[in-house]
Amino acid sequence: MTAQRPVGCLAPEELKRYLGQRVRLELEPSSPLGAALTGTLVGTIEALDGLVAVLEPEERPGARLSCHYHYIRAIAPA
Repeated sequence: MTAQRPVGCLAPEELKRYLGQRVRLELEPSSPLGAALTGTLVGTIEALDGLVAVLEPEERPGARLSCHYHYIRAIAPA
């Protein structure tokens, strides 16, 4: 049996392609982080329940924010 990602959710492989880039993440309405985030994708963490994106938000340079990939609906260069 293969694991399936939630409908409308970004694939982990797609997220990893943007490492080191300034991006805008469009988030699910259920996300505790709001509707969208913009910043530099500085890393990813392989968690037991899926991939976690680590973002340096543009409004808080030097800070780190983590977002589980199942909250990410879309990613685009910012």
